[in-house]
Amino acid sequence: MAGDDTPDKIIREREFKLPSGIDIRNLQFSTEEETEEVFDVESEDMDDAIGDIFDPFSEPSGDSPGTIRKDGSVDNPPEKDLVSQIAIEGEERVNWVIMVSMIVLYSAISIQIGRTFDSVVGTLLLISLAALGFGLGETWVPKEGMKLLGVTWVIISMKVLYGLAIELRHWEIIGDDLSLGVVLLLLVGVNIFVAYRHDHDAIAAQSTLVLLAIGSTAGTEFGEVGVAGMILVATIIFHGIALNRNSGNLASLGIASSNLWIGMHAVTSRFSVGPLDVLPIEGPLLLFLLLMVVTSMNAYMVTKFAKEENWFSKGFETLGLGKPGLWGVSTSLGMIGALLAVASNREDLGYALGMVTFLGGAFGGSYLVVRGVESRRVYSPLVVSATILTIILLNGELVRGTLGVSPYQVFTLVGASTTVAIILRDQDSVTDRVLWIGSVVILAILVLLVPTGSSSDEDGGFMLLGILSVLHIGTASLAIKRSSPSLSGVTVLLPWSWILVEKLVEETVRTVMLANDMSDYNGAIHLETTPLAIYLGLASVLLFVVNSRMGESGVNLASGFLGITEISATIRDSGLLNLWSIGLWLPMVTILLLAQFGGFTTVSLVALLALLSGLHITSFIQGLRNGNEGGIVWILALTFLVIQWRHGLDEAMIVLMCISVASILHFGGDSIFSLGIGMMSVPMLVFSTGRDSTNELMTPDWFYELNDGSFVGSFPETEAFALLSSAVMVAVFLPRIETMETILKPAFSALILIVITNVLTMGSNDILLQIASVILFVGTSIWLISKGEIRSELRTIAKRDSIVSMVTESSISPSGSLSTYHPKVAEMGELRRKKRELSNTDDVTELLTSEITHTPIVGLVVLAIVMASSTLSSAMGSGPLVLVTSGTFCCIIVFLIRNRTRGLELELPHFLGMEMPIALTIAGVCMILVSGHVFPPGSSSHKLLDMAVVSVLMLVLLMISLLHQKNLLDRISIAIDWFILPLLLARLVAVALGGALPPPMLVDPFDGDQLEWTGPWLLLESILVLCVLVGYWVDEKRESLGRENRDNGIGIGSRCLAVVMLSFGPAGLLAASSASFRSIRNSQPSGLGIALPAGVLACFTLSAWNESLLGSFGELVLLLGAVVMVTCALSVPLNLEKWTVTLAIDGHLFVISGAILVGMVGGFELPILLILMSTTVWVVGILQLRKTLRVWGFADLIAALLCSFVFASKGVDQYDILLGMTALALELGIIAWLGLSNQDEMRRG
Repeated sequence: MAGDDTPDKIIREREFKLPSGIDIRNLQFSTEEETEEVFDVESEDMDDAIGDIFDPFSEPSGDSPGTIRKDGSVDNPPEKDLVSQIAIEGEERVNWVIMVSMIVLYSAISIQIGRTFDSVVGTLLLISLAALGFGLGETWVPKEGMKLLGVTWVIISMKVLYGLAIELRHWEIIGDDLSLGVVLLLLVGVNIFVAYRHDHDAIAAQSTLVLLAIGSTAGTEFGEVGVAGMILVATIIFHGIALNRNSGNLASLGIASSNLWIGMHAVTSRFSVGPLDVLPIEGPLLLFLLLMVVTSMNAYMVTKFAKEENWFSKGFETLGLGKPGLWGVSTSLGMIGALLAVASNREDLGYALGMVTFLGGAFGGSYLVVRGVESRRVYSPLVVSATILTIILLNGELVRGTLGVSPYQVFTLVGASTTVAIILRDQDSVTDRVLWIGSVVILAILVLLVPTGSSSDEDGGFMLLGILSVLHIGTASLAIKRSSPSLSGVTVLLPWSWILVEKLVEETVRTVMLANDMSDYNGAIHLETTPLAIYLGLASVLLFVVNSRMGESGVNLASGFLGITEISATIRDSGLLNLWSIGLWLPMVTILLLAQFGGFTTVSLVALLALLSGLHITSFIQGLRNGNEGGIVWILALTFLVIQWRHGLDEAMIVLMCISVASILHFGGDSIFSLGIGMMSVPMLVFSTGRDSTNELMTPDWFYELNDGSFVGSFPETEAFALLSSAVMVAVFLPRIETMETILKPAFSALILIVITNVLTMGSNDILLQIASVILFVGTSIWLISKGEIRSELRTIAKRDSIVSMVTESSISPSGSLSTYHPKVAEMGELRRKKRELSNTDDVTELLTSEITHTPIVGLVVLAIVMASSTLSSAMGSGPLVLVTSGTFCCIIVFLIRNRTRGLELELPHFLGMEMPIALTIAGVCMILVSGHVFPPGSSSHKLLDMAVVSVLMLVLLMISLLHQKNLLDRISIAIDWFILPLLLARLVAVALGGALPPPMLVDPFDGDQLEWTGPWLLLESILVLCVLVGYWVDEKRESLGRENRDNGIGIGSRCLAVVMLSFGPAGLLAASSASFRSIRNSQPSGLGIALPAGVLACFTLSAWNESLLGSFGELVLLLGAVVMVTCALSVPLNLEKWTVTLAIDGHLFVISGAILVGMVGGFELPILLILMSTTVWVVGILQLRKTLRVWGFADLIAALLCSFVFASKGVDQYDILLGMTALALELGIIAWLGLSNQDEMRRG
């Protein structure tokens, strides 16, 4: 049948084609009509001009990569992100990087030869190097596997010849600049000949850039007319080469570089490059005509080569941004240069808009042709109007005298009308993607060109913001009409993002100018507060309207770009980058920045915040947004707090916070209550500090009259707003208690909020507020106790009893055949294996009740209040006495809590393996220790009796935690961690807060008072030694009993490092030795990787009070690094690949640290060491087929090169610099040879 040959049959056969075996996921039934519909949709969405670019606003279609159908099947696998793509295709890219590095390095060598040798020797060396490159090119280019390296050597040879010509001018063998230009042009001819001989665009591209460079320096002899003429000739030449070779690469490069070159000459002033002067193009008519002619040629070229492959598109594809078409990428880069020329003439609005007009006409017409509109239909009116308008420009004075307007204004009016008419005539050919990109470009041009200023001399931005408002309303209307996610995105993002970027740029420029003692920069854009607030309010309303229709569209900036699939998926799933979420945090960031620099009055700021937060909360209540309520609370709360901290407005921020959070809590889930209530207390804490705002905003006079009582009387005090807000929070929270599964966190947050409110009201003079706050506290406490903890105990006991009865009735076994498999038993078994505090058990009842715990809310609140009070008392200078009393009391409370819970046959909740009351008490005594050394005036870091008390208290608490425990070995390990880590964290925090405690590794334990200094250190060291020995005993005991060791290498090494940082030497060395032994015995490379540096740090700690070790410490570290690097190299023949990365990391750390300690910085020793390590790591990476090591070796090589440049700038001998460059070049050659020789194996590896 004839129908058998149709494409639909082939498609259906492909869809129904099954692999070996049976896989029902491949059975997808589709009809011919459905297939045709898919092709129609694809044809409509495809834009040959723009190409497949990364579009943050696009929605995946039904056949997009990674799309999951309703039946769970995936037709097309998901696209690879950036890192995955590099990991798979990285070898070719690494080779490219090596080749580019070789080009740069050999260019630098050719320059260094000119500096080092005289004219005769230098000329011979450079000619020899060029001849070597040409010879290698002739040898390798014909070979498929070595073609890349051969082309690289040809490019190097041409660069050497260009450099030789410049050096001949420097040596005065070439007598004048004109002769130098002729020689360079001859070399360009040679370059073009070589490019045709080897048939490679990369060689020809070099001649393109050199031609433009020659054109820039032609002004030395022929002035700005010569510069313009040479740029025009250069453009014609490389476009001609592109046409002759049919090369999209050269066409795109020519389009981008020509406009960029013109823009550079338009914005720069005169400067010199050696003996040559680079002149700006200052004549307005000359610049206008040059840019118009070059743009016309570029528009023709971009139309002809629109569908050709090019380097820029491949570069975007490499970065994970899609694969744009030649038209899109070339036009974008070319427009950057053209807009530089526009920006340089923004004072003459007609002239600048004239440039924008012919740019829009040329590239807009080319876009329509690429999209399929007949070329004559587009070009005829454009060419005719351009010809007439050019004649008008050439007779500008006559036009000005006759019409009384600038010829450029006539050009703008007629040209813009023609362009708009052509685009409107064929508007069906314009895609949404072009519309949103065009709206961004139009906004940028308007911001750049439309003048603004203060209300005294300009309109204060009314014209600019008014035009932009019309633009945003237009994009919003089109977004709704066309159901376009992209237009929705620009409607949401543009109003806020352009102001944010502009203000950041303005303040950066101002900071740089002030730092360099230059005059203050007032900025290019001045917006008054009233029009700005109206504009942003309109943007907020448009945001709500558009998102109500299109808010589920995901602005997926993370997909395929962040480089780590898990992070990308996490951000996507969190909703952080969908339109609703961006429509909240981006406006808030913009508002904060504008308020910081006086962009609002107090009334306009509060009104805008109320409008924006109200719209988002309304969307949440109505179920319009797909973001979680936690994100809304965080963003709103942080915004209000920053405003309050920087600008005051306490009453307004408390009220806004209360209304926003209460609304979200009332309509949200239970999990948000602890966060919401906790956030409500923060603005009250800020108010309680009594600080004055550092950046007050202006308040209108009518508002002061309102507050003085001219209308409704004065406003209440801030304390009244705080009390009312707390009452609202409690009124929303308490009725929900009975339905909450866990009430600890929200109850604690509510109590803290009420306590803060009581503190505020007690400081006021209003007795009614004080009585009301006390009543609120008492009532809330009674409600929590009566409805909270007792109910929680009964519910926990009932849940446990039900599980016990279920086990008794069904006789569940922890193991058995497949028919008796119980999923809950398996789940609880896995839970016990993951948690350190739970041991394996055969008791089914104990197994199934593993996750049943009782949280003693009242006891925890008592502990928290005692700890908080003691912390405040310690901050006032009460000394160790308060630590002893409060610590003893808390130990008793902890003991009672454990006994009561044990009497109920319940388990306490655990935090990081430790029972929560004990964990809270340990954290509290550490806070008391820190506050006692940070806040009291005159506190000394050498009086550490309180540290000894804390050590004893922690030891007692940890001993309590071991009572009545079954899995004692696991509990001992947890107790050791809970002694070491909290104490270390407290010490680090105190050090960070002004050196309140002695810093780690710098302690002399015998240089101080026996009771206040030496005694505490000896006590702590003894406990640390005991911890290390007990930990070693636990590991040996576990090994002898045949139990699984749960500690991985990171855990072993981290515990060792913590001991080293707490110890003054002996315990640290013992811990490092124990960790190294355990890591080697258990084959844990990461443990050894941390233990070795920890041992070195322990030796350094010993040297702090033993000076005999300090003299040879640097040599010891350097020698250890050399030994470790040699061991790393030996991991290849010894087949110890598992240890390679660890040894390489430690080797780098020791070698670099040792080199710095022995004083090798400042010479070439450190770069040489880097080169040796680079060679070692890179070669090991090639031989072991490990991409990470090869990239690491390349990074070492770059670091060595940078170090060499730094030292060369400090007056190092020229011969040493040349030798260093030669060494680098040799290494690159070796690596390039090894890489190409093993390329196939590495790609497979």
